[in-house]
Amino acid sequence: MFKVSNTDNGVKAFLGGFKAEDISAKVQECVDGNCSCDCDPQMMKKIEKIEVLSEENGASITITGDVNADELEPMMKGCLL
Repeated sequence: MFKVSNTDNGVKAFLGGFKAEDISAKVQECVDGNCSCDCDPQMMKKIEKIEVLSEENGASITITGDVNADELEPMMKGCLL
């Protein structure tokens, strides 16, 4: 399960069946610019903070910044799934 929604100050996503540690590692690679996926450097500049939390059935990601679900969802699918 992969669900992305807008929040007041960014985007929240839930990735069912994933471990927070694995997602955190992939997110950090994108933040560092060392990822092998389609992360958009211009998009990454709009992000102020990324928080990954462990959930009962997966992991949640809270992204704070000038971003929305429609523009982030394809990038997240390509990089995290």
